[in-house]
Amino acid sequence: MKGTELYGRIFSPTLSLAFFTIDQTFAKDEKTNVLCVYLKYMGSVINVRGVSKTYDTQVNAIRDISFDVNEGEVISILGESGSGKSTLLRLIAGLEDADKGSILIDDQIIKGPADNLVPGYDFVSLVFQNFQLQRFKTVRDNIASEIYFLSAEERTERVDQLLELCRLVDKSENFPHELSGGQQQRVAIAIALAKDPEVVLMDEPFSSLDSRLKAIIRQEMIDILREERVTVIMVSHDHADALSVADRIMVMRKGEMVQVATPEELYHFPKSEYAADFLGPINYLSLNGSSGAIGIRPEKLKIVKSGKYQGIVEKTTFQGMHYHTYIQSDISNNSILIYSEENRKKGSKVEFEVI
Repeated sequence: MKGTELYGRIFSPTLSLAFFTIDQTFAKDEKTNVLCVYLKYMGSVINVRGVSKTYDTQVNAIRDISFDVNEGEVISILGESGSGKSTLLRLIAGLEDADKGSILIDDQIIKGPADNLVPGYDFVSLVFQNFQLQRFKTVRDNIASEIYFLSAEERTERVDQLLELCRLVDKSENFPHELSGGQQQRVAIAIALAKDPEVVLMDEPFSSLDSRLKAIIRQEMIDILREERVTVIMVSHDHADALSVADRIMVMRKGEMVQVATPEELYHFPKSEYAADFLGPINYLSLNGSSGAIGIRPEKLKIVKSGKYQGIVEKTTFQGMHYHTYIQSDISNNSILIYSEENRKKGSKVEFEVI
């Protein structure tokens, strides 16, 4: 049953005053026979609480994960292979059974195959890296087949809307093999949006695209999803995907959540060396006689004529907009990476400073 809606306010170190709504949903956990109370804060669509998943091999794929996703928010889950990213996505979609914990989407408790004869939910759509288009159907028919239950008139109207939204009107009668990778990706997004879902889950959606095309398609896809005001969780191992489009990033390692933060906060103020390394190159330097190493991004170092620190150039690689200059210095046990506008010769002495 539904509880009454309560109003209150909460003080936070980052928000001077924030108002919230608590919507209580009561449900009995069938495995433990315990009456659970789920609290849903204003604006949050997805609520994950203490979720764990262990496979038959006794591998802890997911361990005690908790987080919320707000309405219309784009969350990116980053982590190396085997960190549990895709398993978490499948749990949220209702395609796997959690061993512990709960998942709610817009107040509905998400159950896995053990409790659902047909796993999954109409209000949750998935986009996979291989697109899963039907090769012998046109773009229009691929989209239409997802909403077969609508009347012919309603189906045609919805497909036309999606073709316009995803800029596929001129490709509507083409087959998948006649499309570029980016166009196939837009078809996959159109299919995912066909049932007007509340949540879209994307599993490595850009991994099959080359780097040049990926940057273009990545932004196009997120723009389309934002226009439709759907909530998005995107799994990736590429930090560029997350930094460029996500509102918040979750970093995972060995089934555990390492940190959740905005891209800017995670990049500049990571809470662990693992999170710092995952968001891009970083140097660990012993500065000002400090006992421990301090993490400094390459762009925060600058080669100057007269600087506080000295080193010898190991190598320089051309990157287009700048050079990657690798320096050996007594303030680090490893090579120090600095972005430079000049091609420095190997073995040359340089001075640099923190900016």
